[in-house]
Amino acid sequence: MDDTAGFLEAFRGFMEGRGRGRPLSPTGVIGRWESFVEDCEAGYGDNIYEFENDMYVRGLIEEMLRNPDLAEFEQLGWVRAQVEAIDDRYRALLADREVRPGASWWEARVPRIAGRELAADFRAQYELEVEVRD
Repeated sequence: MDDTAGFLEAFRGFMEGRGRGRPLSPTGVIGRWESFVEDCEAGYGDNIYEFENDMYVRGLIEEMLRNPDLAEFEQLGWVRAQVEAIDDRYRALLADREVRPGASWWEARVPRIAGRELAADFRAQYELEVEVRD
């Protein structure tokens, strides 16, 4: 179905069903994922708790991509293409070793580069050394 207004309405319903305060637009959700990946490319500078909190958006995207109500709309194809391009960038950053076996692909491994604080957290929590970027 090619109905942008309908897609946006269905998306708002999807977001409200997750109790997410002021709902973001699909572009806003994609933008948060891209911003997170850009931060990781530069060496994410915060701690592991903020890292995991910011990574939450990728799980939300996965739910969005699998939502049957949204799947009826052609616009989801655009969303999927945007997300796949960002996902490819994130996958390229990931260390080889899984630190959370059985988790979703974006949670199972961590970036092989990080800011000083996150690198220390990865070392302490997962006994994994990563390249430090300041």
